[in-house]
Amino acid sequence: MSNESKQGISFKPIIVLVSICAIAGVLLGVVHQVTAPVAAAIAEQRAQETYASLVPDAASFEEIETSVEGCTAALRAVDASGSTVAYVVVAQSKGYGGQVPIAVAFTPDATVLSITTMPNSETPGLGSRIAEEFYIGQYVGKPAQTLAVEDIDVISGATISSKAALSAFNIAVQVFEEVQNG
Repeated sequence: MSNESKQGISFKPIIVLVSICAIAGVLLGVVHQVTAPVAAAIAEQRAQETYASLVPDAASFEEIETSVEGCTAALRAVDASGSTVAYVVVAQSKGYGGQVPIAVAFTPDATVLSITTMPNSETPGLGSRIAEEFYIGQYVGKPAQTLAVEDIDVISGATISSKAALSAFNIAVQVFEEVQNG
């Protein structure tokens, strides 16, 4: 066999693999282009549903600019007449399994109206218990001020997750204070 035929045979699998990878890459890019707007719309719809569950009296939510690190969204909840009925802040802090996001609604007179946890990667059965009413509900009705670990009942065996939720709450309070002070 000549050198040319040996080289042609050895490059053929490489060319085939590169072609397959290129075609797969193009197809993945097309699928992403098609599905990205749908995924973004679903995420926005879920966010709006979360905001509406926190402040049922709100007719709409207006975004507010903030510079506080850890805040992923800050909104003014307004009623049909345009009056502010609450402020909603979504904040997150590092927990055991990743970021622990929470959404907090504050009344204009600086009280926690409602609070909910957002999807997270905390350990099922332990850290995920921060979403249960006995834990997350203890924030409702409190003044909009930073809290210390001594101010809440942490979950035994899930102190990292409990502290992350508390830290996210304190970030939300910081955002609320920034918004209130203009």
